[in-house]
Amino acid sequence: MKKNVGVWLDTEKAYIITLENGKSQVEKVSSDVETRVRFKGETKAYSRMGNQYINPAKRVTHRRRHQFKNYFENITECLTDVDEVYLFGPAETKVHLAKHLSKDVNLKNRIRKIESEDQLSEKQMIACVKQVFEKEDIKVNARIRH
Repeated sequence: MKKNVGVWLDTEKAYIITLENGKSQVEKVSSDVETRVRFKGETKAYSRMGNQYINPAKRVTHRRRHQFKNYFENITECLTDVDEVYLFGPAETKVHLAKHLSKDVNLKNRIRKIESEDQLSEKQMIACVKQVFEKEDIKVNARIRH
């Protein structure tokens, strides 16, 4: 029997819904991605160090990139032996995960569909994943740019 997985994700958390032998299992993966770091008393984009103003954007961007990489690797660990993957969620995080999965040799051609969905309950997520995998397999050659 096929093992199909749906992943609903945003920047805070991911729900991994596994469908196997007619049963569903939900696993939650939390992220450590900082949404926005605010320093007390800062009103500009620059920080003050003595008489100098510095722009911390490069350091924040670098830290955020590594946090996303760790988050995607935690999700990828749960997708080791799947047949197909369905990615859905409210933000662009699902597209970044698709790019990360396209670099993995085992998961490269396993993405079935990428779709935008808003906040859903766990039961709605399971129903959505079941609905996608009940339909006949449609292979679309989608090119994901790196």
